[in-house]
Amino acid sequence: MGQKGIPLYHVLVTGATGFIGSHLVEALLTQGHEVYCLVRDKTRLRWLAGLPINIIEGDCTDFSSLKLPQVEVIYHLAGRVKAKKTVTFYQVNVYGTINLLKAIVQQKLKLKKFIFVSTLAVHGLPDVRVIRADDPPFPQTHYAKSKYLAEQVVMAYKDIFPVVILRPTAVYGPRDKEFLGYLQCIKHGLAPVLNPKGILSFCYVKDLVGFLLAALEKEVPSGKVLLISDGQAYTWEEAVSVIARQMQKKPLLLKPPKYLAFLLALMAEGISLFLDQPLIFSRDKLKEIFQKSWFCDIAETCNILGYIPQYDFTRGMQETVEWYQKRGWL
Repeated sequence: MGQKGIPLYHVLVTGATGFIGSHLVEALLTQGHEVYCLVRDKTRLRWLAGLPINIIEGDCTDFSSLKLPQVEVIYHLAGRVKAKKTVTFYQVNVYGTINLLKAIVQQKLKLKKFIFVSTLAVHGLPDVRVIRADDPPFPQTHYAKSKYLAEQVVMAYKDIFPVVILRPTAVYGPRDKEFLGYLQCIKHGLAPVLNPKGILSFCYVKDLVGFLLAALEKEVPSGKVLLISDGQAYTWEEAVSVIARQMQKKPLLLKPPKYLAFLLALMAEGISLFLDQPLIFSRDKLKEIFQKSWFCDIAETCNILGYIPQYDFTRGMQETVEWYQKRGWL
């Protein structure tokens, strides 16, 4: 038994070298779990370097490479949030999930829980003001569509072993590079606000990890879908105000018309073709940006998991900005 009488498990994390995955790995180690990390290249461990983990080389998109350890719990975080080609979302997010689940069954792992991290973006309903887990999903982007298809694949195994699906909203925090670009704009005195009337929700990475740990510790019905955020709603201007205050800046709010936003997104797509990593800003992404509300009801999630978010956007952004600044990222 680990801290507070929590059972200790052999845990496999996919996507462990990434922003969220690396924070989860550290938290699992702190609790005393034996942690295995599925990585494509063991020479590129990034935030995992030096940690007491077990490295398993493999790629979810290559079924033959998946030689899984005998673990009781799997956190499946590996996925693509941006891509140069549309097909990449489906190759990684859908077929990568299919391969992992097939490997689990073929190699006869006796799982106590399979925890899949999806996205709130599957709820692409433009007129919904408050998103609830039982709302019919209507994903608008290829990223969201691929994650929803992956959810359906996971659901097909819910009677074979316990599965839990988490749908977090926009996650930010130390190590994240997607949110960093927006903060860099504010640092230089400009704050693009593409959807002034839009309602946003956020989740600080430490709170997401808190929910993920609770999903392991608590009894959750197999196949349950849980929405994740900090439980609060923000307008774009409120979010900018919080960020600017933490950075001690007074940026100029830029509110370009939609046609200009689409033109800028098209230009970003062209630039992405010449970069090693694609830009997350695209015409497809604008479908999510222009949604009226991304506020979700997390009351059921908090009740089931027994976890209450500890960070509002102000506190979380303060820690994030300080981390970026200490490392010279901002």
